[in-house]
Amino acid sequence: LVSCGTTPGGDPGNGQKWFKMNNCGACHGEQGKGGRAPDVTNIDMGFGSFVKKLRKKDAPIMPPYPESKISEQDAADIYAYLKSVK
Repeated sequence: LVSCGTTPGGDPGNGQKWFKMNNCGACHGEQGKGGRAPDVTNIDMGFGSFVKKLRKKDAPIMPPYPESKISEQDAADIYAYLKSVK
């Protein structure tokens, strides 16, 4: 379990794999930028905010990604990947 305010260690390589497997690039661009959806590279939000957006059920276009689809660790890996892309 991740305590409040703690960012779990993430693996950018695994994050890139999960980003591609979940087809995030279809909207956000191949490397998280240049797509029709907002640029998500080098994000400036904390991990908790990132997970809330990822799981949000009322986003106008982006589908929600519950824990059953993207685990907390996979989310941490995606977060680490997005933070690493320049």
